[in-house]
Amino acid sequence: MEKIDNFKKFIYNHPEFIDEVRTNKTSWQSLYELYDLYGEDEKIWNKYISNNSIDSFSIKGLLNTIKNIDVSSLEENINNIQKAVALVEEFTKKEDDSKKETNLKETKIDNLYGESNEI
Repeated sequence: MEKIDNFKKFIYNHPEFIDEVRTNKTSWQSLYELYDLYGEDEKIWNKYISNNSIDSFSIKGLLNTIKNIDVSSLEENINNIQKAVALVEEFTKKEDDSKKETNLKETKIDNLYGESNEI
């Protein structure tokens, strides 16, 4: 059972294998058999793991993510965010206007009675 857990960790650290299995280039069974025979540190894995595969995996993942974006859902989410920002701006503006109005009233009252804010 420990060997299977180690294999799972190995696969988790090398997501290139997932693409290999999904595209039917290999199977989990054959990968496990190779792992069982050679372990992790053998050159057998160079076929699947290379420096370029990290870059291509990232680009493939990004392209797949972009392909799977639901544009209408994205647009709806952006609209909701814009509404929320507008609402916050409106509350902030009302609060600022309220403070200005209060300060203006205090100044008028002080001027009316001849009081000064200076010490």
